[in-house]
Amino acid sequence: MKTNDEIRRDNARKLRDSVGGNNSFAAFIDRESTQVSRIIGKNPTKKIGDDLARHIEKCFSLGVGWLDSEHQVSNHAAVNNISETNLAIRMVPLISWVQAGSWTSIQDTEEDDNFLQQYPCPVPCSEMTYILRVVGDSMIEEYSPGDMIFVDPEVEAIHGDDVIALLLDSGEATFKRLIEDSGKKYLKALNKNWPEQYIQVNGRCSIIGTVIFSGKARRYLK
Repeated sequence: MKTNDEIRRDNARKLRDSVGGNNSFAAFIDRESTQVSRIIGKNPTKKIGDDLARHIEKCFSLGVGWLDSEHQVSNHAAVNNISETNLAIRMVPLISWVQAGSWTSIQDTEEDDNFLQQYPCPVPCSEMTYILRVVGDSMIEEYSPGDMIFVDPEVEAIHGDDVIALLLDSGEATFKRLIEDSGKKYLKALNKNWPEQYIQVNGRCSIIGTVIFSGKARRYLK
């Protein structure tokens, strides 16, 4: 019979395999790849403690204790839905802000899909979903430059959502919070010192995507 440590390690390895390997798994749980190697590598030297086990479950939207029970988990390369957990892990591309302004589907990008950086989306999303890295300070109260935001064009934005909008006059995409007040819609910059804190959503401005998840980058290559 397997020990609890062995069950945790086996389950973590299955999750790792489902998202494409150690590096993707490390990014998914916001840990260094060296730490991942120590706990689920070929020759692990550390156990998965209770705190880390609960953290992994939370990152994968799994119930508390999931890592401590044996499961049959399929590789995401074969199916979108891994195991009976109903956990759908979709790999989505990191694109540029220029691409975001005209994004319609992964297949429509001018770049070959094979050269796009792709990452697992921690929450359910449509096949249209993409990732942007935050630039500038307009949303600095909650987002820092370099943070990764997962944007789903299929999710209808409502009051309080953070959104990507296309400014039709300039053709540029912008990142703001959607505010509805007295029947009117506005884009709000969270930075209180931002020179143009509100932009009205009208015929010259169109919401093109809703932020469904964000992750804080610790270090990344520009």
